Amino acid sequence: MHSLDLQTVVIGGVLVNTICAMVMAALWRQNRKQFDGLSLWALDFLLQTTGLFLILLRGSIPDWASVLFANILIISGSFLGLEGLSRFVGQRIPRTGNLVYLGLAIVVHAYFSMVSPDLTLRSLNLTVALLVICFQCALLMLRPANAAMRHFTSWVGLAFFLYTLVFAIRAVWLATNPLQAGNYLNSGNAEAAFHMVLQLLFVLLTYSMGLMVNRRLISTIGMQEARFSAAFHSSPYAIILSRMTDGAIFEVNRGFERITGFSPDEVIGRTTVELTLWAEPKDREMVVKQLAGNQSVSGMEYIFTKKSGETFTGLFSAEIMRVNGEMCVLSSVNDISERKRIEEERERLVSEREKALQTVKILSGLMPICSVCKKVRDDMGYWNQIESYIQTHSQAEFSHGICPDCRKLHYPEFEDDNQPD
Repeated sequence: MHSLDLQTVVIGGVLVNTICAMVMAALWRQNRKQFDGLSLWALDFLLQTTGLFLILLRGSIPDWASVLFANILIISGSFLGLEGLSRFVGQRIPRTGNLVYLGLAIVVHAYFSMVSPDLTLRSLNLTVALLVICFQCALLMLRPANAAMRHFTSWVGLAFFLYTLVFAIRAVWLATNPLQAGNYLNSGNAEAAFHMVLQLLFVLLTYSMGLMVNRRLISTIGMQEARFSAAFHSSPYAIILSRMTDGAIFEVNRGFERITGFSPDEVIGRTTVELTLWAEPKDREMVVKQLAGNQSVSGMEYIFTKKSGETFTGLFSAEIMRVNGEMCVLSSVNDISERKRIEEERERLVSEREKALQTVKILSGLMPICSVCKKVRDDMGYWNQIESYIQTHSQAEFSHGICPDCRKLHYPEFEDDNQPD
């Protein structure tokens, strides 16, 4: 039976880890704005790949680098991966306890690497540390606090459960079968088989994490589409989605049907020109020209025509957006006819009031008047004839005549019922 060359297996592991780290970096770059924690995953994969590469260089570089620092990178990377998973699902983990345990594991590893070198004990220490971290990852993914997350995280949880199982088996193996080689790369078939299994699990973990992100992304997109559809159709405005290339309408909301009278079946595939929605074609031409220059239109008042032929004033806004890779125009029209009518009525009333105020002067207040001659005293203390006072303080004018009583008293000779007053 041929023995497995551990060094060759580790070389293969470095290549596999490098490819997986590149996949994780691409996953982070594409989705870093969508989900939290992906940067820690990418850093985890980078540190573990670097640590394995330093182990491969054992004998060619100082022992502190290939024995101590390499394994510190692997343990620290695994802890960062756990932290990234907790952020991804939005669930807290015992961070302080993990940090204390991480520091303790590093101290123990340093002791059995540099102070009292022992390949078996430091390998056992590393195995137990990774087992503890992977067990927490498995629990976090298989039993997330948010039950809805389980649909996305179950495969990742299975991968970490297998990791936990493999590390537990290795810990038992190391406790009962101490490593005899002085150089780890000469440890024999058991360690070679262990690394081959780890490579397969690393690939499975990378695939399952990518699948988890994609599933959650699809779910997020679905929820966003549902929210957009609800907002789109519940809006009181008339909203139109049309293609930039030919102006054909491919989506309208219920507000459009209510305001214009056109049903969706009557407008889908047609243009606003064919529907004669614009009362003034020059207004549409101006909007098209402005949109063609990558400028949005906001809050412009135009006259539109309903299906019945009735016109209304609409507050129009439009902007360019990309839908399924195609440039489209999102337009909205708010019927402000009633508001315009109320504004015009208010302006008319204000104008009439101002006009009345300009033509009328009102006398008010207490006016001192003589009880005998009926003269009125003004603000300067002078006594004026009442008609002179009224003419001064208003725009009223007087014409003089004689009332019937005065005519009988003062001019009896002119008393004649046939004569006018």
